[in-house]
Amino acid sequence: MKKIVYVTGSRAEYGIMKRLLLALDQDPEVELTIVATGMHCDEKYGLTYKVIEDDGLEIDKLINIDIDTSDNAKILNSMSICQSEFGQYFQNNKFDAVMILGDRYEIFSVAIAAAMHNLPIIHLHGGEKTLGNYDEFIRHAITKMSKLHLASTEEYRQRIIQMGEHPDTVFNVGALGAENSLLMDLPSRIELERKFGSLQKPYFMVVFHPETLTLESPSEQVTELLNALSEFSEQYDFVFIGSNSDTGSDEITEKVKYFCKQTFSRFMTSVTPEEYLALNKYSQGFIGNSSSGLIGIPSLLIPTINIGNRQKGRVRGPTVIDCICASEKISEAIIKSKNKEIVKGENNNPYYQKVVLENILIIIKKFIKSKINLNKDFYDQK
Repeated sequence: MKKIVYVTGSRAEYGIMKRLLLALDQDPEVELTIVATGMHCDEKYGLTYKVIEDDGLEIDKLINIDIDTSDNAKILNSMSICQSEFGQYFQNNKFDAVMILGDRYEIFSVAIAAAMHNLPIIHLHGGEKTLGNYDEFIRHAITKMSKLHLASTEEYRQRIIQMGEHPDTVFNVGALGAENSLLMDLPSRIELERKFGSLQKPYFMVVFHPETLTLESPSEQVTELLNALSEFSEQYDFVFIGSNSDTGSDEITEKVKYFCKQTFSRFMTSVTPEEYLALNKYSQGFIGNSSSGLIGIPSLLIPTINIGNRQKGRVRGPTVIDCICASEKISEAIIKSKNKEIVKGENNNPYYQKVVLENILIIIKKFIKSKINLNKDFYDQK
């Protein structure tokens, strides 16, 4: 039996991976281990490791990295704790592969620790561009440490190969998030209202994270967003989900909570993956700068208003309306989102492929059963 460890650091990334993790956990040929770190272990972000346990998945270890988002030096301190803790964890526990998703700073530290222990890394969502955040260079650095690459579009697959990864190790599998929106068993509107209160008034979902590679402060950016939303507060409700633990996120949270008190909007630190998708499904649309607005939400056939540069460079479909982070432009985008032609027709989400989960399972199992070349060469394109 082959042993895979999956390291999860945030509610969003776990939500994407949940169906895959449940499938691996039930596979008789795989022994799955889960380690939770980052936001999962912090009360400020809802202690979301409990969501994983509630889903019936056993967590082998919780690694708290003392997240402090007040400045980049504090983030670097959390990264150093994470790298040290996982360095020791991989010293004491042997696996056939380490599986990680994405681009967050704690996952970067995990990747370094795994690579230094010569553990093969399976990386999902490599090759993507997000020019407004430090996730951009973190993601590409993880790619160079990884042995198997599961890209979400052909453009991203080609970019990974361009970075020197052999084509035989890079697969365009689509995005689990795009499939989750269609296949997860979502709560009904009535079930959501029992937990969160009335949703009878039309509402927008809002998720706004800091841009960490910009001259504008998170406080300035979220002020522009809230000024725009206040123009529509009599017409619509707004349901906010808390920011990721990036530099400056506390500034956003403070202003959002004050706005919610003034307008009777709702703020939720965190929700389950199914609740998040269902809340979006019944909404008028998604507003913010989360990757879910480009990858998963479009499968629900609702509009996404994507603000600023955090997701700049990512592939997007016709349901996404881009605008700069200025209140008047955000207001214009909200009005534009009411055009039913934007979401008309069948699912044309560029991240969606059929049987994503099944294809990923086949590729991963073939990889861990093969003789993995630990001395990876740089693939030069002709």
